[in-house]
Amino acid sequence: MMLKRALQNLRVPSESKRKRISSTVYDKTCAIDLCAEASGAHRKRKREQFSIIDKNVKLKKQQTAKDSNSVDKRVASMDYISQLPDTVIHIILSLLRSTKDAARTSILSKRWRDLWTSFSVLTFDQRTFQELEGVQSMENCNEVFKQFIDKSLQSHLDRKLGVYKFVLHLTSYDPALVHHMERWFGLAVENNAKELGFHVHVNGTRRYILPKNVFAAEGITGLRLQGCKLETCSIIKLPHLQKLYLRNLRVDQLIIMNLISSCPLIDDLRLIQCSGLSCLDISSLLKLDRVEVHCCNVLKRIDITAPSLQAFWYSGKKQVSCKINLKDCESLKRLKLEDSRMTNNLFHGRFFSFPLLEKLELSNCLKLTNIRIGSHRLNRLVLRGCKNLEEAEIDTPNLLSFEYQGDKFPFSFLNPKCLKEVKLSFAPMEDRKLKLNLKSEPLWFPKLREFLGKFDHKGLKLVVRTSKNIIIHEDFGEILLSTCGGLKIEMVQSSVGTEELLDISLHKGHPQTLSIMSSSSSEFPKLVHEKIINRKEAPTCCTSNNPNNKCWRHFLKDAKMVNLKAAKGKNDSESMAWLKSRPNANKIACFRLDWKSDKDGRKASR
Repeated sequence: MMLKRALQNLRVPSESKRKRISSTVYDKTCAIDLCAEASGAHRKRKREQFSIIDKNVKLKKQQTAKDSNSVDKRVASMDYISQLPDTVIHIILSLLRSTKDAARTSILSKRWRDLWTSFSVLTFDQRTFQELEGVQSMENCNEVFKQFIDKSLQSHLDRKLGVYKFVLHLTSYDPALVHHMERWFGLAVENNAKELGFHVHVNGTRRYILPKNVFAAEGITGLRLQGCKLETCSIIKLPHLQKLYLRNLRVDQLIIMNLISSCPLIDDLRLIQCSGLSCLDISSLLKLDRVEVHCCNVLKRIDITAPSLQAFWYSGKKQVSCKINLKDCESLKRLKLEDSRMTNNLFHGRFFSFPLLEKLELSNCLKLTNIRIGSHRLNRLVLRGCKNLEEAEIDTPNLLSFEYQGDKFPFSFLNPKCLKEVKLSFAPMEDRKLKLNLKSEPLWFPKLREFLGKFDHKGLKLVVRTSKNIIIHEDFGEILLSTCGGLKIEMVQSSVGTEELLDISLHKGHPQTLSIMSSSSSEFPKLVHEKIINRKEAPTCCTSNNPNNKCWRHFLKDAKMVNLKAAKGKNDSESMAWLKSRPNANKIACFRLDWKSDKDGRKASR
């Protein structure tokens, strides 16, 4: 468009410009007449030359216009983002962090601008409103907040804008808002809202009763409720509801049955910190894809019959044992369990019932001691806080990702070579002898070292982190594992650049030393040396003013390369003394790092 306008300006001179041109031509014509030396034939040849020039100029302008049109056509043909279906664009907008971010997408194209006006997300948070307005009195805050919602809704409706999502957050119970809530939700429903959210911070025994018009919102697809009260309602008209999230509510089996029977299209059901429900029985939701149950304190039994269920996540209380029956969910692909009362037999009975399982996560399963995990489809395995696990046999030839958090390494891997991502985190050693003797190590270290040694060192780098030291292994011939502080291990693809690898290594803490194990022919230590030693004194990589959002470059005060074999120092740190005690210390490229201190004199840390 800018090119077109420029060409138009060239073709149509301004009034003043035309006057200047006319004046100049007149002056030159007079000069020629006064000389009287140019013949008529000469003037004719001049006119013919000017005519040829004009034709050439016109041809060039036409060609330029054609080129600009072809550019516009190419740009239009490449505007794939405007060709997305409405539902896809609405999903993209719903995933953005704030309404402002969603509103900014209106500049992408006219179609996105039109869709944004029909998408509007109306979120009213009383706590945020109180902080921004600086209202001290709760009574006054409620009144001002009520007026704010009324004016905002009225303004929105006066502009004939649609409502995609309406969300209301309240800090406490106020009887004066009951009548207004029913009207607000009613307006949202009347304007075809697709998602409704009602969240209340519970303070005392009094709770809001959910407005009945919410149960008659036939067009909504998502309903999120927290801290309110559900009355047993026999008339529920939510035929298109797909997502139902209930948090901190008192529900019973009758309420759940009424909801489920009236909402046949539910595909995502989540119950979080709900009381009063002792049994969850689901058998009529044919499209059910995901179920999450977290900390429902009296729940003792879960029975789900759902052939389309893909994901199940259960997190239970320590005091209550819950029997889970998912035997008829043969399509299950993602399973997360946090159950301190689950035994070895219960785990084996559940795990081997799901032949299509791809992702398994076990957290705080304290009664697990000896398990076997065998699957050809499993590609991700996570184990956290299973403190009593003594032996775990892993036979998963297609496993790509493995994450473990504990205080020992109890695993026997039969096929670990396909792993592309490994994250291991061990608690600090409690054995006093290990802390005093730098040459000793836990009994399970050889098993861990054997596991790490099975990987192809050409495709991976190994980052071993403790509280005071980081060792990057490019060469897996000798793997250094320290007992100094908590031990964390991470596999990184060799294709990752040096800067990105340093970001991965240094983003969670500021160690005293950074060491590299590599072959003598490797250029990697030199690259690290260049990035650390030759860094800028005032880096401009992070634009945020918040120190918590800045990278390690802003905190590194000084860095020096250390020759471990020649270095002498009585006041060496524990990590430095451990590095010097290694038999292959002469092969280690070591950097001593000095970090800036914050105002309190502590090491600056994120």
